[in-house]
Amino acid sequence: LETDWLLPTPAAIVTLSLTRILRRIGMNARLLIAIISIVALVGLGAKALQETLTEEEFDETMKEVGLTLGDAEGHIGARYWPETVEDGRRLQSMFQQVEAFWKAQEVGEAAAIAADAVAAARAMTAAAGGNNHDDAQSAFGDLRSTCATCHRSYREQTDDGYRIKPRG
Repeated sequence: LETDWLLPTPAAIVTLSLTRILRRIGMNARLLIAIISIVALVGLGAKALQETLTEEEFDETMKEVGLTLGDAEGHIGARYWPETVEDGRRLQSMFQQVEAFWKAQEVGEAAAIAADAVAAARAMTAAAGGNNHDDAQSAFGDLRSTCATCHRSYREQTDDGYRIKPRG
């Protein structure tokens, strides 16, 4: 017979130890959970702020945006709604990263355009979730428009592809 299942796990040991400590100091378990939750949320928020895209990551993200837009266009045309919803979610996430990148670069206008792209991707996702072809197509057009606006102002072609226009 295996009796390993009778041995306490490390998590159980820690839980029992914390419970004993809390009783000794008179702290309520709910209060401890609240404190741990606040510390964790603050830590996650700080980590998110540190994870702004580098210029190289920005370039890779833009390439991924282009591929995902192509997928979304095909999925909308074919009325593949679950796939379109997934495309929309991916685009929202990527454009949120793009918005954070531009904010970190202190280029407010580009950040605002990226925020508009997030909103358009969100609208496309909602329309696809409701199987609404016309609204999905309209939101997709709005999304493409934000791309064109930003590219005209902040992107230039080079021999190797594209890069962010130098400021100044």
